[in-house]
Amino acid sequence: MLNTPIKPMLLQPSTTIPKGEFLHQLKMDGHRTLLHYDHGKIKVFTRHMNDVTAKYPELQHIRLPVDTCILDGELICFDESDPPKPCFDSLTTRFQASNPNKIQSLLNTLPVSFSAFDIIFLNGQSLIDKNLAFRFNKLQSIITNEPYISLCPTFSDGEALFEKIVELGLEGVCSKSLSGFYRLNERPTSKSNDVWFKIKNYQYQIIQIGALRKGEFGWMMLQDGKYRGILEFVPPDERKAFYQVSKQLVKGEDKKYIYLEPRLQCKVKYQCLSKKGLMRSASFVEFIY
Repeated sequence: MLNTPIKPMLLQPSTTIPKGEFLHQLKMDGHRTLLHYDHGKIKVFTRHMNDVTAKYPELQHIRLPVDTCILDGELICFDESDPPKPCFDSLTTRFQASNPNKIQSLLNTLPVSFSAFDIIFLNGQSLIDKNLAFRFNKLQSIITNEPYISLCPTFSDGEALFEKIVELGLEGVCSKSLSGFYRLNERPTSKSNDVWFKIKNYQYQIIQIGALRKGEFGWMMLQDGKYRGILEFVPPDERKAFYQVSKQLVKGEDKKYIYLEPRLQCKVKYQCLSKKGLMRSASFVEFIY
C-alpha cells in the first residue's frame, strides 16, 4: 500500500447538510492527492494514480512523528487575499509546470500546502477498516499546522460552517459519517453508512448565449458582451429546444463557432470565477424568457 498509487474514496454530491453523526470539513479548492510518508521521504499521487512528487519539492520539508503513513487530502495554493483563500488557478500553474527550472522558480511565488483530512495507513498498518472517528483522532495526533501541511478545518456544526463558507465565498463543505469505513476506489451511496457528501457553494448568474461551438458541444457564455467561457453541461431536451430557435439568430461563423445574436438567455450555476473572469464548471439551470 505504501508508496503505491491507489484510488481514494469519492464523495456523493448533495444540496443539503446531512443530519446525524457527521464530521464536517471545509472543502478546499485544490487537487485531491494522497501523501505517502516513509521515514521522512514524501511521495504524492493524484486521485488518478499519477505520481506528481517531482512537481512539489517543497513538500519534502514535511516531518511527521511517525515512521510511515498515507494521508488523504487536498493540495492547495493560496491567493493574496485577506484572509487568504485557496486559488485553483495558481495551483493549476504549479501542476502544469514540468521543467525543473520552472518548478524551482515557482517555489517562492506559488508555494503549495497539503491539507490533510484523513489517514488510511499508519506505521505499517492499514486503517481503512477503522471508522472515521478513530482515523480522525489518529490524524489529529500527528498533524501540527505548518507552512507545508495542515489539518483540514473540521467542525461538528455543518449548517453553521456552510453559512460561513457562503459569507466568505469559499467552495463548500464535505460531510462524512463518523462511523463509516474508508472505501478505496468507491463512491458509497447516500444510503450507505460509509457515505461522504460534498455540498458546494454554487454561484448563480444569467448569461447570454453568443455562439455554438462546432465539433464538441458547447455554448459560448457572454455577460454584457464579456466572454465568460464555454457552457458544456446542458441537458438533451434543452439542447434540442436551443437548436430550433438558434437557427434564426445566426449572424456568422468561422472554423470553431457559429455566432449568434445574443438574445437567448439562461441561468447557470458555477463554482467560481477564474482569474481571467471565466465561470468554472458552469452548468445549465434554466432558460430565461
